[in-house]
Amino acid sequence: MEKKSVKRRLNKKALLVILLTLYLIIMAFYYCFTLPIKNIVIEGNSLVSDASIIDAAGIKNYPEIFKTSSSKIVSNVSALDFIEDVSVKKSLYGTIRITVTESKVLFYNILNSSVVLSNNEEVVMDKPDILGLPTLVNYVPSDIYEELIKKMSETGADIISLISEIEYSPDVKDDVTINDSRFILRMNDGNYVYIDLVNFENLEKYKLIYSSLEEKGVLHLDGVYAGSDTIVFTSFAALAAQNETVEGEENELPQ
Repeated sequence: MEKKSVKRRLNKKALLVILLTLYLIIMAFYYCFTLPIKNIVIEGNSLVSDASIIDAAGIKNYPEIFKTSSSKIVSNVSALDFIEDVSVKKSLYGTIRITVTESKVLFYNILNSSVVLSNNEEVVMDKPDILGLPTLVNYVPSDIYEELIKKMSETGADIISLISEIEYSPDVKDDVTINDSRFILRMNDGNYVYIDLVNFENLEKYKLIYSSLEEKGVLHLDGVYAGSDTIVFTSFAALAAQNETVEGEENELPQ
């Protein structure tokens, strides 16, 4: 029996669809591969400028977005002072979003011209332009210094911003140290606050206490005198009167 040969016709429509699909796939890859960065979004920064982050990321000239390594951006931006964490997201619309987490600033150490951060790092700066940054004005022993950083790291930023100066001021009576972790804080509102490391969380009460004060003066939150739950406050006017009384007694001549 003689076999018949069957000739298959080329399905031009199917071929066209296949070629068109391949073309679209190739063009999509090409679009993605050559798509330049069109928009840069920086989030989470207040201490480090957008320009510094963009320069460190190496995207100042808006290179191709998918040729730019996210891991390299993270590495380079993380190396900047004050930066603790970095994440990068890219979109098919040409937007690259860099989100940073900055370290918490605690105080300015005038002795070594450094801004002290919550992660124990210190950034050397001659004249830091940081709002609400207290200044440590004198030497603190290393162990107490480390504990001060820890305690201030746990203190709210709103409270820290109320402090103008921090002075190490151990409580000494008759050459005997009663409290070696005491500090005096000069507040931006004009008050002075005594605090020690053991009772440092008492600072969180400052706003509430201040609202009840009618005069400026010295507030003891160190818990040494009458317990940490008792407010010990002396106005500057009362202190001045006490000093005048003492001076008057010293100047009196014996009869």
